[in-house]
Amino acid sequence: MGYLDSYIDSLKFNDLKETVKDTSSDILAKVKSDFNSTQSVPATKKEVTGLLLGNVQSGKTAQMLGLISKFADDGFRVFIVLTTDNVDLQNQTFNRIKDSLPSFNVFNEKDDIAFANASQSKPMIIVLKKNQRVLKRWQNILLNSQSFKGLSLVILDDEADAASLNTLVNKNRTSTINKCLQNIVNTADGGTVYIEVTATPQAIILQSSVSHWHPSFIKYFKPGSGYLGGNFFLSDPKSFCIKFTDENELPAVLEDADSECPLGLRQSILSFLINCAHKLLNDESNCNFMIHPSSRISAHERFAERVQSHLNLLKDSCEDDDFKEILKEAWLDLQSTKPDLEPFDDICNKVVDILQDGLIRAVPLNSQSVVSRDPKDPSSLRLDEGFNIVIGGNTLGRGITFPKLQTVYYCRSSKTPQADTFWQHSRIFGYDREAELVRIYIPPTLHRLFVALNESNNLLIKQIEKNFDNIQIIAVEGIRPTRKNVIDNTRLNMEVGGVNLFPADPIESNARNIDPIILKYANQESVVVDLDTIIKLLTYSGSNHKADFDSESFINAIRTLAEKRPSTKFRLIVRTNRNISRGTGTLLSESDRRLGDTFEDDVVLTMYRLNGLMENGWNGEPLWIPNIKLPKGYCFYSME
Repeated sequence: MGYLDSYIDSLKFNDLKETVKDTSSDILAKVKSDFNSTQSVPATKKEVTGLLLGNVQSGKTAQMLGLISKFADDGFRVFIVLTTDNVDLQNQTFNRIKDSLPSFNVFNEKDDIAFANASQSKPMIIVLKKNQRVLKRWQNILLNSQSFKGLSLVILDDEADAASLNTLVNKNRTSTINKCLQNIVNTADGGTVYIEVTATPQAIILQSSVSHWHPSFIKYFKPGSGYLGGNFFLSDPKSFCIKFTDENELPAVLEDADSECPLGLRQSILSFLINCAHKLLNDESNCNFMIHPSSRISAHERFAERVQSHLNLLKDSCEDDDFKEILKEAWLDLQSTKPDLEPFDDICNKVVDILQDGLIRAVPLNSQSVVSRDPKDPSSLRLDEGFNIVIGGNTLGRGITFPKLQTVYYCRSSKTPQADTFWQHSRIFGYDREAELVRIYIPPTLHRLFVALNESNNLLIKQIEKNFDNIQIIAVEGIRPTRKNVIDNTRLNMEVGGVNLFPADPIESNARNIDPIILKYANQESVVVDLDTIIKLLTYSGSNHKADFDSESFINAIRTLAEKRPSTKFRLIVRTNRNISRGTGTLLSESDRRLGDTFEDDVVLTMYRLNGLMENGWNGEPLWIPNIKLPKGYCFYSME
C-alpha cells in the first residue's frame, strides 16, 4: 500500500478522503508540468512555487499531510514543514505529523543527529519554526548532509503569508526570514517545490511576477460538509447567531474600572454558561469562549479581570431572583434556535454547579503568556478539555485551534483594517461547533466589516475556481487587502472607484474596430450595455503603455465586480466629433463629468471620438479615447 493510501485509510470522513485525493493529485500534476527533476542533479536547477488555499480552520493540515504522502509515492524523499515562530505550534504540528505518518522519519529542529543517521529507506520530514536561528542552522545541516546530495526538496510553508514574505521589498533589501527561506530553497541540488499554505492569500497573490513567492498555480480545496464558515456566520441579512453589542463597550471596559460589566459582555458570559451546562448534561466536558478585544496585552488583562469579577458576582447571586431572570433570557435566546435544549430548570441547576465549583477558567493568551499544551504539564492550558474563556489578540489570529468554540465576544477595532489580518480572527469557523447554539457578540460596525470581508473572500475563491488569468482583489474603501511592506509598490495596480481615468498616450487608428460597436449610441445622453460590449471597447482602446492605462487590468476589475455584484450596470457615454489636443491633461467636458458622477454605483465608460487632426498632435486619423470610472467605494488590486 502506498503512503497516500495508508494516510487516507486513517481518515474518518469520506468527504475529507476525497478532497485529500483531489488536492494531492492536482498539485503533483501541476508541479510535474513545471518541475521535471529525476532526483539527480539536473542540468538546470528547478524551482516551482504553488499556493494551497483553504478556509480558516477547514483542515489545511490534513491536506498538507496528504500532499506529502502523494509526493513520497512519486519518489520525493525530503520534506520541510514550516510553522510560525511558536514553540507550542511547532510541537503540535510535529506530534500530529508523527502520529499521522508513521511510515516517515519525522524530525524536529533539534534532531540534526537523528537526521544525519536516518535510514534513507523512509521519506524524511523536518518540522521547523520560521525563526532566524533555526533556519540558518538547518541550512548548514542540509548543505553538509551527504544523504541530501542530489535530492529534491519539498517545502510546505504553513501560514506563508504571515512571516515568510519580504518585508523590505520597497527598500531594495531582503528581510531576514525571507532571506533564510530562500537560502534553504537553494540548498537542494535537485530543485525545490515550495507550497505556500494559507487561508488568507492576499499578500501572496499580490506578490509580483518576478518574486520567488509569486505562485505559478493556486489550488483551492473546499471544506467538508460539516464546516461552518463565513457564509453561515457572516451572511447578509445577518445570521441568527449574531448578537449586536453597543459600539462603546471596549472603552467602557478599558477606561472605567469601577463601572458595571457592559451589557453585551454580560450576555455573552451567560450564553457561554448555558452552553457549558448543556455540554455537561450530555456527558461532555469541553467548551470554549473567545474574547478578542485588542492587540494590547493590558487590554487582555483588564478584560480577564472584568470577566472573573462578573463570574464571582454571578456565583454570589445564584439564589437571587434576578439571577434566574437574566439566565432565563439567555436560555430563551438559545432555545429559540435549539428547541430541544434542556429545560430551563435543569440548565439553571447545572450553571449554579459550574459557578459554585469554579469550573470556568478565564485566562489571557498572548505573547507574554506562559502557556503549554503538553498534557503532562498540570499547569497547561488545554483547549480540548474543560470550560475556558480565552482572552487575547494577535496570538488568537493564527495557528491556535479552538475545539468546541461556541461563543465569541469581538470588539477589536482599527482605523485602517487589513483584510487578511481580520479574517484570521474568525476562529469560530470550524467543524465541531454546535450550530444552533453558537453566538457572536459584536458591534454593528465590525459586523459590517466582516460581512464585507466574507463577500471579498467568496469573490476571490470564485476567481481561483474559474482560473482567472489575472486575479483582482476587491476591497471596500477603507480596508487594505494586506500590509503595505510586503507589496512591491512599483508593480502594484490599484484602481480606485469614483475616479475618472483615461490614457495620456492613447492607441490611435482604432476607429475602424470601434465605430461599428458604438456609433449608434452617439446621440444618446447615456445607455446601459452589457459587460461584453465594455470589454470589447477596452480591448480596442487604451494606451500604448500599461503604466499609463492598463486596459487588461480594468477588464479584470469589471469582470470581478460583475461576479461580486451581478446587478452592476455598465453605462456607456458616447461623444463624437471632438477636437482635443494631445497632452492637454484633461479629456471630459464638465457636463460629461457631472453626468458620469451621477452614476456612483455603475461602471461608467465614456468614449470620445477625436477627429485626430495633425495640428492637434495626432496622426490625422480618427481615434477613440476611453475614460473609465469604477463604482465609488471600491478599490481593485492586482499585480504585474
